[in-house]
Amino acid sequence: MADRWTELATKLTARPRRPLSAGEATAAAVLVPLQIVGDGLHIVYTRRAQAMPNHAGQVAFPGGVCDPARDVDAAATALREAYEEIGLAPSDVRLVGALDDIATVSSRFLITPFVGVVPHPYTWVPSPREVDTVFSVELARLRAPDAERRELWNFDGAPVPIDFFPIDGQVIWGATHRITRNLLEVLGEVG
Repeated sequence: MADRWTELATKLTARPRRPLSAGEATAAAVLVPLQIVGDGLHIVYTRRAQAMPNHAGQVAFPGGVCDPARDVDAAATALREAYEEIGLAPSDVRLVGALDDIATVSSRFLITPFVGVVPHPYTWVPSPREVDTVFSVELARLRAPDAERRELWNFDGAPVPIDFFPIDGQVIWGATHRITRNLLEVLGEVG
């Protein structure tokens, strides 16, 4: 599996990454944790606490706003936030590269996602203020033909087509869905 991580890191750094200009958006970063569980590769997600001011109760990756006073770069933000949100020690993460930037519409964030390999098993320590639960999804389940769906959802009285992954009672949609799709595309290129 080590060769696969090297290949993934090479793909992530060599491919034409699509960075976005922050403009008036707030710069943020997330960690996309990957784990080897048995013979399968899993993506680790969180579900945000209901009391959170933005995206309450939604499935997300650990991450948050870039803070130049505490973080040397966006990768440091992703690692710091993962530690604060789910107790993932930065020394336990092997960063393998960045995915394409994602802009959110309603909350106006510009998110840089960083892929990192983390050990399995791992003892997650979710911050009750920020995270309701930590769970993982096997990559093969996300690649299954019927895994992804599209529905019309109502936003402010207007029907909007939304792509999402409904998995075990969790709904992966929005920026988290787009980041997951980008990861699946990159991993599809890795043998």
